[in-house]
This record gives sequence, C-alpha cells and structure tokens, in this order.
Amino acid sequence: MPRLTPEKINEIRSSVDIVDVIGNYLPLERKGRNYMAVCPFHNDTHPSMSISPEKQIYKCFVCHHGGNVFTFLKDYLKISYIEAVKMVAEMGHVDIHEFDFPEKKVQVDKEKEPFYLMHEEANKIYRHYLNTKLAIGANDYLNDRQMTQDIIDYFEIGYAPDKNILLNAFEKLGYNKMQAFASGLVIESNQGYDRYHDRIMFPLHNSDGRIVGFSGRIYKQNNHESKYMNSPESKIFIKGETLYNYHRVKEAVREENAIIVLEGFMDVIALYKIGIKNAVAIMGTALTKGHLHLLRRYTKNIILCLDGDRAGKSAMMKCIDELIPAGFQVSVVAIPDNKDPDEYIKDKGKEEFIHLLKNPLSAVSFKMNYFYEDMNKDNYEDRRKYLQTMVEIIARIDDFVDRDYYVGQLENKSGFSKEIIYNLLNQQHHEEIPQHQEIQHISYKQTQKMVDKYQKAERDLLYYMMLDKKYAAMYEAKAGFMFDHINRIIASYIIDYYRQHQFMQIADLISSIDDDQIVQTIIDIASLNLPRESNNQAIEDYILMIKERAKIERKEELTRSLVETYDPKQKAQILAEIIALTEKE
Repeated sequence: MPRLTPEKINEIRSSVDIVDVIGNYLPLERKGRNYMAVCPFHNDTHPSMSISPEKQIYKCFVCHHGGNVFTFLKDYLKISYIEAVKMVAEMGHVDIHEFDFPEKKVQVDKEKEPFYLMHEEANKIYRHYLNTKLAIGANDYLNDRQMTQDIIDYFEIGYAPDKNILLNAFEKLGYNKMQAFASGLVIESNQGYDRYHDRIMFPLHNSDGRIVGFSGRIYKQNNHESKYMNSPESKIFIKGETLYNYHRVKEAVREENAIIVLEGFMDVIALYKIGIKNAVAIMGTALTKGHLHLLRRYTKNIILCLDGDRAGKSAMMKCIDELIPAGFQVSVVAIPDNKDPDEYIKDKGKEEFIHLLKNPLSAVSFKMNYFYEDMNKDNYEDRRKYLQTMVEIIARIDDFVDRDYYVGQLENKSGFSKEIIYNLLNQQHHEEIPQHQEIQHISYKQTQKMVDKYQKAERDLLYYMMLDKKYAAMYEAKAGFMFDHINRIIASYIIDYYRQHQFMQIADLISSIDDDQIVQTIIDIASLNLPRESNNQAIEDYILMIKERAKIERKEELTRSLVETYDPKQKAQILAEIIALTEKE
C-alpha cells in the first residue's frame, strides 16, 4: 500500500474549513476577516486566538501557539499527527483506505507496565472465580439485576472471593511484595491481604482500554460495608482522568453525536441493557479538566444524566459550569422522583426513559428549575434574589429568540413582568460593556521591540514572499541569503514550495514541516500586521537592507582577521577588502 503523499495530505487539509473544525471545540466570534476564540493552550480569559479562513491557520497573540487544522487537533486533543490527519480525512469525506499509515508505536512505560499487568492478572482471576461455587450468591444477585452472560462478558464483570489470592499469584509472575502493595490491589501487611473480599468486581479502564483499577460491589443485604469500594489512586489510576466505559463508546458517540454523562457504572450498564451505548460515568467524583479533555476528543455535545436527588442535581449544576465555559453544548435529563437512571428504568421501563432522553432540558432551563426549587414563593426577597440570579444567567445568551423564550419562563416562575426583566437585562448589559476588552492585532514592530532593523527586514520580506511568487523569485535572484538561521530555512521552504505551486497556501506549507520552531515562526510571520499590497521597490529595499547587513558582517569579520593576522601580505589584502566595502557604502 502506498504512503500518504504531501499532495494527498494537502487534499485532506483542504477538504475542511479550519473555522468549522475549531468551532466544533471552541466558541468563535467574528472579528473582521478573522474569527477570535479563547485560547485553550494557555490560561486565557479574553479571546486571544485568531483563526484565519483565508490562510486556514490559527495564531494566539498571547502564547504564540499557532498552526493549521492538523496542528490544532494534534495539540488540542493530544493525539499524534497521523491521527489528526485521519480525523480530518473523515471529517472531509476523503477516502484514505488505499494508503498505508505507519503503525502507532505504543511507548511502554517500564515503571507502570507491571501495574497494568497485575491488574490484567487480577481481572482474569476475578472472572474465573465468578464461574465457581464460591460465587453462587454473587451470580444470584447478577441474575436478579438482569445481567445476562453477554453483559457480564462485555463489561468483564468478575468476583473477588472471600480469601487472599492475589499476592501469591503476583509472586508467581515475578512481582515482589512492594510492587503488589503499590498496585493498590493488595493491602500492605505481612500477610498481604487482598483489598477486595466477597464483592462483585467491575474493572475500570483508561482511555486506551487498559485496566487501571476496580470497583467492588457488595451483594449481600445484611452487609454493613460501603456499597462500593473503588481502587485507591495509583501510578496508573487517577480518578480525574478516568471515565467508566470511555474506551468503548467512540463508534456510538459518532453515530449519536453526543456523550451521555452518568454518575455510576451501574447506570451505564442499565442504559446498555436498553440499547444505549454512548454513555460514560464519572463514578461519583467531580468533573475534572482531565474528564473534559477526554470528552472533547469525541464530541462537544454532552447530555448530563446524573441522579435525580438533590445531590445529583447539585452535581449537574457544577458540571454545567465546567462544561459550558469549555465550549461544550450541554443538555440535561432530569430524572424525576429522586431516582437514578438505573432505578428509573427498572421502575418506569425503557420507553419512559428514552422519552426523557429525547426531551432533555437546556442548561438554562435546568438552572431555572434548580434555583426555583430553593425559592420561597411567598417571600418577596427570595423571589427578587431568584430574579437577579436568573437575569445574570440569561444576560449571557446572545440569541435574542432564545433570550426572549427564557424571559417568558422567568416571568412565569418569578412573578415579575417582562418589562422589569428586560430593564434588568439592559442594566446588566451596560455594566458589562466597560469590562470588555477587545483583542487588538498587535503589529510585529510592537511585539518585537528588541528586533533590529535587519531582522525586521528579513521577516517582512518573508511575509511578502509568502504572498507572491514573484517576490520569492526576486529574493532568490538578488540575495539568496538571510543571516538569521530560521529565516534562511523558511526562505528555502518557500522557494521549494513555489517550484510545485503557483500560489502559496500557508496551511499547506506547514503541513510538510515537522520542526515546531520553524512552523511557529512561519505562523508568526504570516500573522504580521503589514499591508497586503507591496511593490517591487519595497522588496528591493528589503533586499538592499539584507545586503547591507552582509557588508557589515563581512567588515566585522575582516576587522577581526586583521587583528589576528601577522603576515604583512595578508594584512594588506584584508585592509584592501575593508576599504573596498567602505567605498561601496
């Protein structure tokens, strides 16, 4: 099979619009010819990343991170370049089946690998014991919960017997006690007790599908222990970077274009039983930046469906406040009667749950209901406080149709008229205006205060060489050299590009360059705030300035040689060359 050619890579890149792709992950705002977004590559508070539809590149004016659509996906999703190319090909419906891709080399972490292997061994053992007489009670429980063998196999459910088995098993594989203790599966003691006893075991996987921990559930009614026991955090298990079932949902998310976020893994299994396969669980922990990173790898559309009790609703409020600023589109399934999804499905059935799922609340409507439940309807101050809270939320809505809809809802719930609500919204708007700081496109001259005129001449010339092939030809014919090493390399790339193309596409140029420093410098130069039109005389002036620097550099070199040379003939030759260069100035 042939390898991907530069031409094919350019075809793939051209099949999508970078604005559309970045818009799938970040909220965008039109600013003149370009779009602005809050930069995800540093702690940004105001939009500082510019996306150019014309050049098909992006650039942050604060952290200076930039590139094309491949660069964005690679760095934003933390995937390989080849994976980014595959993603774009899929987005742009470009057939790449005939091409050979170098296999992704999995880097084995020698420090972590033993812990992965011990967890895999533990899972084999737990699955074995589920099929023994020791697990009769556990199997009865699973049968009562309608856990078919297919479900048990799919989710790799097992059983930890009421005896210590793991330390001996690990030692047979060549692992010592300290490694067994560090795994979290064996409790540190002389005997090495198993952490889990007489529990149904659910393995937890990382995003690559490797087992990193377990959750053990009790099944006996008279047991006073905690219902669930999760693995402690370890070298391979970090709760804030783990979503239950994440490694299985990619295809289902692609079909549904959404991820359902649940609270516990039993909810995930309950949804799977009724045919819903795009669900993950945060397992009772708060939604973290690590979770957000995992979610945005698949989609920006999130359906929150945590428990229906007050604690679950409060958790959903926190999730909304994490997700929306991060650019996600959020809807909420509010489970009635304080039930969790698993309970609701058992009580009401598949059809009722799917009805809830297909008719979710918007994030704003959910918040409106949440705060309404806390409000004393007979207390004026409570109603006014509720009004002010919701006005602050509605004020952030840009679409006037949506805003009017929520104003109508707020009127019904608060008892205050639309007129009063709109007056408050206008006040809110006026208060926010002075705080808004629009990002200005800062010129190269402003941002590079210490750059001398010769360096500036080189960069300005490169800018115009990217705009027009004839300027690159003028440089090649009359100069052909730049003193800055990076600039000199970029000039060579530009000239090589024009040998194959009549017009420059910056996004294509950087696709063939694997040096990050060179790529970022090209993006910097392409983003200079210079007039788009130039003329031959201006280009000649840049070239003359570069030649002037060449003379100065040569004179300095000759002057040093003059001091270091003792031979009279050589001194005379050097001196003559210095005089000749001086006369030409």
